[in-house]
Amino acid sequence: MLVLGLNQKSFQVEPDCEVRSDVSSLKLMHYSGSTYCRGPVMNFAAFFPDPTYIIDDKSRVIAWNRAIEEMTGVRKERMIGKGDYAYAVPFYGEPGPVLIDLALACSDQKPEHYDSLERVGHTLTAEIRFPNLFGGKGIYVWATASPLFDPQGGLIGAIETIRTVTGSNLVKHYSIQTEKDLLVNANQLREINMALKVLLKRREADKQDLDKRIMSNVRVMVLPHLDKLKKSRLDQNQKKYVYILESALQEVLSPFSSSLGSSFHNLTLTEIQVANFIRDGKTSKEIADILNVAEKTIEVHRYNLRMKLGIKNKKINLRSYLLSLE
Repeated sequence: MLVLGLNQKSFQVEPDCEVRSDVSSLKLMHYSGSTYCRGPVMNFAAFFPDPTYIIDDKSRVIAWNRAIEEMTGVRKERMIGKGDYAYAVPFYGEPGPVLIDLALACSDQKPEHYDSLERVGHTLTAEIRFPNLFGGKGIYVWATASPLFDPQGGLIGAIETIRTVTGSNLVKHYSIQTEKDLLVNANQLREINMALKVLLKRREADKQDLDKRIMSNVRVMVLPHLDKLKKSRLDQNQKKYVYILESALQEVLSPFSSSLGSSFHNLTLTEIQVANFIRDGKTSKEIADILNVAEKTIEVHRYNLRMKLGIKNKKINLRSYLLSLE
């Protein structure tokens, strides 16, 4: 057992790590309904180089050494006598049960914020992250807590010591945290990817619906009037412009122009227009008349189309090839 010789200000470690206090040397003073320790037990924690504090059987702080003052920035005068889990506030930002309370209750229950918890005899050891220390940056520590007993075996309190995690243990902690962060990020990316797929499907469905509505409106509201216009008394130029308008509307209704433009990005708008006329079976002279350009200009467009479509110097009919792209 860990025997605390308070009168001699020394201690000795034995195998079962049970913590007992020589309460015969403790002088207790009752004041305003609270019990405070005077003398050796009040000063006992001061001899520990690591941050250490002690609570009594009512979970009130009776010792808060200089090392824990430096770690938390909280002076012992502000902590001595405090209960209601006030000693958790410097570490977690709010009151609540911590390792020393598990030791006082002789409980093996593992709180969520503990990475590990081990018991040897009455002594609890845990790896803990204190998120409220170092300006909210947090720190990983090893914490050890044990209950304190009187010679008759009565529970009189508990003690907790804290040691900063360094070296390989710190790397281990950061590795665990990194793995957790990566897992969270991976899950978030999967959720985002699924959401994007849903949005893309919805966008494609909306696009198809819009295309259908446009084509339906053109066929119902525009093309019938063009048919009436073609049957009216028009001169040759007027008929030509009506045909151009009708051809342009047919291009809107046909997926050919959009597929041709998306498949061959280097085609100009005029070349796409000429390709539509060729696909419809128009000769170079007819196309030249419609576009009011020279026939040689149309031949140049034909040459450029064959080159850009990859059928230059090949025995492939241009119109047949354009029809195959539908």
